[in-house]
Amino acid sequence: MTEDAPQAGRPNGAETPPSEGRGVWGFLQALRSSFGNRFLGFMVLNYFGLKGIVLAVLQAAMLPYFQNMGVKEVQYQLATVVAMIPWSMKGFIGVLSDIVPIGRFHKKGYLLLSAVLGFVGLLELGFQHQDNCWVAASFFALAFAFIATFDLLCEGKYSEIMRTEQAGSEVLTFVWFCMQMGAFLAAFGLMYTIDSKNWGARRLILWMSPFAIISAWRTCCGDLPEVPARSWHSLKAKLWSEPELFLLAVMMAVGSLFVALALALSTPKIRLITAVSISLLLIFFSFHTLPRVLARSNLYMFIISIAYMDLSGPLSYWYTGEEGCVPDGPHFSYAYYLAVSNVVGSLGASMGAVLFQYMQTWSFRSAFYVTTFVEVVASLFDLFILNRWNLRVGIPDAWAYLFGDAACQSIAAQMMIMPQALLTARLCPRGAEATVFAILAGFQNFGANIGSILGAQLAEATGIVMKRNGPCEYQTLPHLIVLCHVAIPLACLLLTWLVPSVAMNDESAFAMDSPPPSFASPGPSPPWSPETTPRAQEEEDEPGGVEGHTQEYYLMQEDGLILRQVSG
Repeated sequence: MTEDAPQAGRPNGAETPPSEGRGVWGFLQALRSSFGNRFLGFMVLNYFGLKGIVLAVLQAAMLPYFQNMGVKEVQYQLATVVAMIPWSMKGFIGVLSDIVPIGRFHKKGYLLLSAVLGFVGLLELGFQHQDNCWVAASFFALAFAFIATFDLLCEGKYSEIMRTEQAGSEVLTFVWFCMQMGAFLAAFGLMYTIDSKNWGARRLILWMSPFAIISAWRTCCGDLPEVPARSWHSLKAKLWSEPELFLLAVMMAVGSLFVALALALSTPKIRLITAVSISLLLIFFSFHTLPRVLARSNLYMFIISIAYMDLSGPLSYWYTGEEGCVPDGPHFSYAYYLAVSNVVGSLGASMGAVLFQYMQTWSFRSAFYVTTFVEVVASLFDLFILNRWNLRVGIPDAWAYLFGDAACQSIAAQMMIMPQALLTARLCPRGAEATVFAILAGFQNFGANIGSILGAQLAEATGIVMKRNGPCEYQTLPHLIVLCHVAIPLACLLLTWLVPSVAMNDESAFAMDSPPPSFASPGPSPPWSPETTPRAQEEEDEPGGVEGHTQEYYLMQEDGLILRQVSG
């Protein structure tokens, strides 16, 4: 067990209690043994509370919040991209938390700072009526920065413990189950409040602010386990051990900000040029910085994140449009579109998380084949409803959407995300889990943002114009669904060779594919060289130092893999 692992975990050398064949109790016992009670409680707060309830409420509230401002569908979709920018900056937050502590600890200061920013954003959105959509998007971004920071540092910690304790994928099921149950509870509450004059979007956002206070309190109590930061001399050595990794994280953060500024201030052509240029630059530099296996996997996940180009703006406006917009449309209320359907969607996503457990012996390539195909089939329900085929066969809009889009697309989306999350966790190096996990996850989030920008640009270029009360033009929307949600995602299956052809439960394969610890060795091995690089020794007089620390050597192979040798 690592020095900052939960003390409630099992003794060194003990085996993880198997969860297979022991039901729910054995599943929970395996988690408690590896992660400890307090950290499990912190994960419940994070994934059930923040990434479940708060995230679901904020995402649901954005549609009525911006529609009440009179924003058109393309501007609404681009404003959501600006609001979600913090998810693409997680790599930079991870770097800072690894090398520049705030106060005595690496993570605690960033958690507390993000809680304060989130509290400010939630209060501002809840109390003040915003007239500018970009200002409103900025306050949403503060709230999402709060959730993203807690999500990031929890991801890094459980990835570290997964590798150190040789834990299985039970924690991923636990995390996603907590998220979906939180989203289910949020959807159930939205059902009775989102259309109410006494509640509405602003009041719901305001009621999320206590979560920031609770999160700050549990952070101060030390529920996320960590040891005090080392000396500044050691931290400087960490930075200079992997300067290119640090630069990659900085480039992603700066690139995300440039994209946000381009969306708010520039023309569609400049937005497109900015998004594509920054994407190509990040991919190029990632291959220069990361080991080949890691860079290839990251490229594939980045591409498929872009390929499913987001059309949520036009679709949301079409489903909730009034008679002046869609004369023969569904005319869903917010309560139905954002709440009732989300209840079914949360159950569907939970089912997707459970079904994923039966795919553990599959290879990653097979998992991506199946999940992409399921996602494409689920997206056809939008086409089914838009063309009004459901009415021709006697299926009402409410039922077609509930059991089509809400259920099937949620199952598909969950099954699509989980192999990406598992592959990311398996490839994270020891010593800087928060940093590398955040960079890889940041690439996927940045790719989703680029896909959303491209989808909005295509909608605008093909003449789609929508406001909730009309007038609306949406004749080309079915054609865009075929292109963006069917044809391009299927074409990306030709690129699955970028992903390692190994079983998802084959931990020994990932021990070979994983790069050496970042921000720990005195310097990276020169690429394509068979020389060895010893891991830096901690100084005896340095805070947190350990005498007689084991040396680890890493051999760089010509195929980009890393072999580890240990000497006592």
